[in-house]
Amino acid sequence: MVKPQSKKEAILEVSAHFFANKGYIKTTLDEIASECSITKPAIYYHFKDKQNLYEAVLCKRFALISEKILNETQKDNPTDALEAYVKTFGYYLIEDIDFGAIFARELADGANNLPKKCIKNLSIILERLDEILLQGKRVGAFQEENPFMIQLMIVSTLTNYQTTHKLRKDVLSQLNGTKEHINPELSDIIDNLAQKIKKALIC
Repeated sequence: MVKPQSKKEAILEVSAHFFANKGYIKTTLDEIASECSITKPAIYYHFKDKQNLYEAVLCKRFALISEKILNETQKDNPTDALEAYVKTFGYYLIEDIDFGAIFARELADGANNLPKKCIKNLSIILERLDEILLQGKRVGAFQEENPFMIQLMIVSTLTNYQTTHKLRKDVLSQLNGTKEHINPELSDIIDNLAQKIKKALIC
């Protein structure tokens, strides 16, 4: 039997959609309350303000993705761990569409609204990538590379690809002939990116 969604969970889910589609600044508590069919004071019962709500929406997701990455990258072979790193992040974007859109907005805005509590999870993710790259270098599998650069390649490529579906569709409509081969699904991009990053790093 499926457990009914609590009011707090409903607020978080609706808020995530608004933050993904409109961004932090343009989203209002009034429209969230209206969509949830509750009053704004009902939101304040669970969250003290919009920043606190945004923090709850994002930190839950960053904690989950960091946990997934730590679990899925426990491989003896650093090459396998690196591939798992890319794929775990990428497939989480498919699992939680709102996360990718919110993250892309934060990157474009210089992460000005990113809650500080989320930074801890980002550092955990980056540290794990650094461990994988260092392990690969120690065993002679990888060339030395900056983990921040690799992280940005992964995050920017996948979040931007996910959030530009309409733009890509509009561009394709202007091209002559069938060009669907240049607009694959995100899952194909994830696998392709994992292979390209591995190829670039392997000695």
